[in-house]
Amino acid sequence: MKSLDLVHPILLATALLFCQAASAHGPVFDCYIENDDWVKCEAGYTDGSSAAGRKIHVQDTSNKVLLEGTVDKDNSFTFRAPAGAYSVVFLGGENHGATIQSSDITK
Repeated sequence: MKSLDLVHPILLATALLFCQAASAHGPVFDCYIENDDWVKCEAGYTDGSSAAGRKIHVQDTSNKVLLEGTVDKDNSFTFRAPAGAYSVVFLGGENHGATIQSSDITK
């Protein structure tokens, strides 16, 4: 019967761990070519919360910021693609950033 006494605390600890994981949220970020050389990025979080007001940087390959903006109330950010290789960085808050390389942005 002693082994059953250990089962309950283990189950409780596991349940608490999964409850914390379920309440956590992470970034959702994607960019695509909308028209000609215009890029549209959409940002948010896995729990459905808005990313409006969060910053986005467009950087060259040496991490120089070429363009800085914020996510609109519709959770999007649109910009004209710079010449050459670049990356788009979503600054979603503590441990909630995401980066997309221009080579991964398609129609």
